[in-house]
Amino acid sequence: MTTKMKWTLLTVICMLGFTSMSFELIILRQLINFVGSNTIITSIVISFILLFLSLGYYLGSVVSFAKIPIRIRIVQLLDTLALWYLLACTYETVGGSFYVMYNIGMRSSVYMVFMFSAIFLALPSVALGFITAAIGRIIHHFNADYTGRFMAVDTIGSVGGSLLTTLLLMPIIGVTYTIVVLSIITAFASLLIGCEKIWINCVKFACFVSFGFILSSRYVLPVSNTLIKDDAISRMEVVSVTDDKGIKTNTMYINGQIASVYSTGEDYTSDYVRFINDNLIDTMPKGKIHKILVLGAGGFTVGLHDTQNQYVFVDIEKNLPAVTEERFLEQPLPENKKFEFADAYLYLLNSEEKYDLIVVDVYSAIQSIPENFVTADFFKLVKEHLAENGIMAANIITSASFENEFSRRIDNTLRYVFKNYISRQIIKTFNPYNESLSNVMYLYYNRPEVENTVYTIDKNSALYGQQIKWVD
Repeated sequence: MTTKMKWTLLTVICMLGFTSMSFELIILRQLINFVGSNTIITSIVISFILLFLSLGYYLGSVVSFAKIPIRIRIVQLLDTLALWYLLACTYETVGGSFYVMYNIGMRSSVYMVFMFSAIFLALPSVALGFITAAIGRIIHHFNADYTGRFMAVDTIGSVGGSLLTTLLLMPIIGVTYTIVVLSIITAFASLLIGCEKIWINCVKFACFVSFGFILSSRYVLPVSNTLIKDDAISRMEVVSVTDDKGIKTNTMYINGQIASVYSTGEDYTSDYVRFINDNLIDTMPKGKIHKILVLGAGGFTVGLHDTQNQYVFVDIEKNLPAVTEERFLEQPLPENKKFEFADAYLYLLNSEEKYDLIVVDVYSAIQSIPENFVTADFFKLVKEHLAENGIMAANIITSASFENEFSRRIDNTLRYVFKNYISRQIIKTFNPYNESLSNVMYLYYNRPEVENTVYTIDKNSALYGQQIKWVD
C-alpha cells in the first residue's frame, strides 16, 4: 500500500466518523420538532444507529468482493449515503413521515420514533458500518499494525463531528445547510476513493453539491420564507395571515409548535394568555408596581399592554426579543419588559428575587415537555420565589379529564408541592368524556396562613357565613 493510498483511506475513515456522529445529532435535532427531546427518544435513536452499525461492521468483514470489487462497492455506498442525507434528514421529510404515521392511527411517540428509525436510520447505519469495516480490511491486508491508528482516526472524526456540528455548523449556518455540508463531506469521500476518471468524479461531486444547495434553497422551499432561524437550539417561524377585514394575525412557531399568537383584532392573543392578562394582570391592585416573572417568553404577549408593572421574561432562545419586535409584534417592547437569556431552572436557582406573579409557560406541546420542569424540585423553586400573597399560574397542555397518565401525575406533583390554595382551571369549553387535550391552568395562591380546618357534622362554623366585603 502506497503512502498516498494509506493517507487517503485514513482521511475517508475520519470523514466517516465525522458524518456518522453529525448524522445522529441532526436526526435528534429534527425530532425535537415532533416528539420533543428526552432520554427515551435519544436512547431509541442511538440504539438503532449502533445496532445497524454493528450489522454493517459484520457484513463488511465477511462479504466477498469477488464479483464487485471492494473499491466500487465503497463508492456506491458513499454516493447512496450522500443522497440519503439530503433527502432523509430534512425538516420536510421528518415532518411528512410523522404526519403519515399519525394519520394511520399511531399516537405513541415511542412507536413513531421506532418506526422512523427503522425506515430512515437502518440503511445509512449499515452502510457506514460496512464501509468502515471494508476499509479496515484493506488497511489490515497491507499492514496489520494499523488497527489502533485506524480506530483512533475514526474516533477523532466522531469527536470532530460531535463538536463542530453542534457548536459551529448548526448555530452559524443552520440545520438545513448543515445537512448539505454532511452530504458534501460524504460526496467528497467518494471523490477521494473513486475509481473512475478524475473528471467524472469531479462532475459527480459538483452535481451533489449543486443538488444539495438547490434542495435547501429558500426559493425552492416556499415554507422557508417564514423561517427565521433553524439552528442547534430551535427552529423558529413566524407565519402572517391577513383576513378579509384587514386584520393581521401573526403566529410564532418554535420547534414546530405554536409558541404565541398575536392579532390586531379584538382577540389579540391565545386563550390562555388572554385568561392570564384579564384575570391575573389587569386586576392587580393599583398604586403599586408589581413584579412579574414569566418562564417561557413566547411572543411576549403576557401583560402585552401593561406598561406599569415590572416584567422579567426568561427563555433559552436569545433571539426572541429581536424576532418579536421585528416580525411578530412588529413594535418595540416597552421598557418595563426585561429579557433574561437563561434556562428557567438555573435562573430560579441563581436568583433570590420574589415575585407577585410567576407565569410558568415552558410546556410548548404534549411532545415537548422538558423533563426537569415537571418535577417537584422545580415547583418548589417556583414556590420559594413567590412573594407573600403572590400567585403562580402554570399553563400545561394535557387531558382536562385526567384521561392520560401525565395529567394525573402532574396533578399529583403540583398538589404535593402546593398543598393548600391550588386550583385547576380549564381554558375554554371541553368534553370530559374523551381524551382531548386542553390548556389547563393551575393557580396557586401563596397565602401566609395555612388553613387546615374541615367542616364536619359535629363541628361546623359555616353557619356564620362569610365575611361580606363590598367591591365597587
